[in-house]
Amino acid sequence: MAFSNENTAPYHLHSILTCVRESGKGRYDEGWVKALEAEWDSVEFTKRHAEVVNLLLLTIQQLQALPERSRDRFMRYVPAWWSAIIQPKVNWADNGRPAVNVVGQDILDHLESAAEIIAGSLVGSDAVPRSGDLNEISQQCQDWIAFLQEIEASEIDGSLKDQLIAQLEHVVWLIEHVDLFGGARVAGEASRVIGSLAQVGATMSNAQPETAGRWKRGWLGLIAVCLAFNAGVPVLQESIGVGGDLVKEIASVVQDVQGE
Repeated sequence: MAFSNENTAPYHLHSILTCVRESGKGRYDEGWVKALEAEWDSVEFTKRHAEVVNLLLLTIQQLQALPERSRDRFMRYVPAWWSAIIQPKVNWADNGRPAVNVVGQDILDHLESAAEIIAGSLVGSDAVPRSGDLNEISQQCQDWIAFLQEIEASEIDGSLKDQLIAQLEHVVWLIEHVDLFGGARVAGEASRVIGSLAQVGATMSNAQPETAGRWKRGWLGLIAVCLAFNAGVPVLQESIGVGGDLVKEIASVVQDVQGE
């Protein structure tokens, strides 16, 4: 997935709504089932549709970062995009409402334009990741899951551990479905995991030195691969380990922020 508006949240929201509209189905629910490739009234369908709502929320947040004139122009269409996703006044199983009516082409066109302006204005951030290689992030998340499962109960609260594992598993799930939800959702959720790991790590007063060391190395490694994904630059394997130049630079920045 090369750098373009194809890595943005509004692009993938546009793609999903277009798929519903062009599904050829006679009802809204059937169109959504085809677009999300999940059985209606299932947990998986609910999870995938919730991610569509997340794409809209991410789009709104990114629009708020645009210059005032552009922001105001696109924010006018947010209620229409929300209505297309939720359809609060419509029975999705109504045979008299074919999926083609779920959203108008003009509303879709404005959504695609939003993807283009976000791609041009926020390039290099997690709103517009410049790389399409998610293998390193997936591997880092899986390594973290394995590491967390090894940590003794005396070192970390069980509920915190389970929460972190669930967040990491969600990142892996998003990577597995990146063609549907896009790289921006992966980048955003990975950033959230990084923050959670930092918070939990700071509260682990009973952690053994080896555990604390592995935690710090793993945290810096995850930051390294996420930065590489957002910036579209390769990351050598040795840069992820202890002593790698990139990790040293990240550690220096972190220390400066903390005033150490």
